[in-house]
Amino acid sequence: MEPTSQQPTLSFIELLRRTFRLYSENFWTIIGLVAFVTIPVSLLNIIISPQQLATLTVSATDTPDMSVLLLSLLSLVEAILITAPLTYLASEYLFGRKVTISEAFSGVSNRFTQIGCGIIFIGVVIGLLAVFIMFMVIALPIALVLSGLFIHIIIATTALMFPVLTLENIGASAALSRSWSLGKRRLWAAFGVGLITFLIALLVSTVLGSIVTLVIATIVPGMNENVRYLIISLISDVVGIFITPISPIAFTLMYYNIRATTEGLDDLLNTKSVPANRPINLVSPISRFQFDSHDWRNIAILSVIGLIVGIIGNGLIQQLIQQLAPGLK
Repeated sequence: MEPTSQQPTLSFIELLRRTFRLYSENFWTIIGLVAFVTIPVSLLNIIISPQQLATLTVSATDTPDMSVLLLSLLSLVEAILITAPLTYLASEYLFGRKVTISEAFSGVSNRFTQIGCGIIFIGVVIGLLAVFIMFMVIALPIALVLSGLFIHIIIATTALMFPVLTLENIGASAALSRSWSLGKRRLWAAFGVGLITFLIALLVSTVLGSIVTLVIATIVPGMNENVRYLIISLISDVVGIFITPISPIAFTLMYYNIRATTEGLDDLLNTKSVPANRPINLVSPISRFQFDSHDWRNIAILSVIGLIVGIIGNGLIQQLIQQLAPGLK
């Protein structure tokens, strides 16, 4: 890696450019890795939850609660099996090493349990915070301003939690504050990456879904709805295979750039005694939940956005209620 002095803070455009360059240079490995996990998981989804394909399956009376639980667990496993190896792959690329699919999995195989525990812990903490803010808003609507704090924590924490858990030798509880302290330094870049990934997925899925629906309606107008649903779901999974890698790659590049520019990571890695150092070989800096003026400014902006969205959303809900049940107020 380059010395710290040659590592300026990446602009958002430069971050995206490097993300797609890394993606293109490792295209088949990345696509193969994601497909290797996505395809069997998609098949398991159909097996576990046959209610959506009732006419294609014999049994449609499985317990919904158990199906939801299993699907949630499967989604967690899928996220870990895809994101952790992709993070490792992107990390090794920065050190000038291209890894194969098997090397990407083996490089993080001994950390899957720790990563899973970390993701669950962070999810539980964020979930409890969400419940607390929801009850506060119900009891005192002005507490909606707390939405800015909540959104700030979600964006800052979730953006870099996989790089922190995958690349650093750190526990689940410490990963929460560590992810947040790093992520908040590029909050809007993290938000932009997530937004662009969402918009790309939405645009591609909408366009392909519309084309497929039109083709099916033209060629096979009497096709069973469940078969149509299955076809569209499979297309959605294929689209996801190509779009899913964008965020893990971008967040890994962001992780290294933040640490290089604020913690002197490159100087710590480029030592003569251990030239093959990786972040996992280093002691992670102690991180605490501390807010500075920059954080409060971002929280204020997010709070305003939350209030505007909340007011507009409440108005739309009220209009919908009046249309569906004119007698209700």
